[in-house]
Amino acid sequence: MFRTWTLLTTVVLSLFLVAFGGCGGGGEEKATQTPAQPTAATTTQIAGGTPLTPTFPGPATATVTVGDQSFTFTNGSCSKGPDDAWLTVNIGAIGGVEYFALGVGNPGGVEGVRLAKGGGVFTGDEVIAVSFKFRDITYTMHGAEGNRVTVDADLKAGEFVGTTLDGEPISGSFKC
Repeated sequence: MFRTWTLLTTVVLSLFLVAFGGCGGGGEEKATQTPAQPTAATTTQIAGGTPLTPTFPGPATATVTVGDQSFTFTNGSCSKGPDDAWLTVNIGAIGGVEYFALGVGNPGGVEGVRLAKGGGVFTGDEVIAVSFKFRDITYTMHGAEGNRVTVDADLKAGEFVGTTLDGEPISGSFKC
C-alpha cells in the first residue's frame, strides 16, 4: 500500500510540477517505449548520481491530439487504488524524454470527490490530470471547467477532452 501511494504521489506531483508549452506543425508523432511484460512500476537511474525515475512498462496505450498534432504512446501500465478509488495510466518515464500520464478519481479520500469505481464521466476535482511530454514539450490538462475524462465501467479504457494549461485544445483516448 505504501509503495502504491508513493508511486501515485510521484505521478500526481510530477503532473503538476512539469513545465508546459506548445508547438506548431501537423501530422502524427509516435512515442514508443521498449516492449516489456506488464509489471509494477520499476525505477531507472539515468546516470550515476541522478535520482531514480519510475518507469511503467506494460500493455497500456494512449493517443493524444493537441491542436493539429497527434501522438501515440505504447507499452505502459494502468494502476487502480484500493476499492478502485483512483485510476492512473502511465507510459514511459515521468520526467523522461517522452511520457504520458493520466489520473482520475480520489487518491486522497477527499470527501465529496467520487471514486473511479464504476467509471463514468470525471470532471473538476475528479480529474487529477492528463499530461504528456514529447520532444521536450509538456502538455497538461487538469480538472478545469470544460475538461473531462470518460472511463469505461471496467476502468480499462477511456477518452478525454478539454484544454491544456496554455489554452490548446486536447483530446485523446487510452486503453489498459
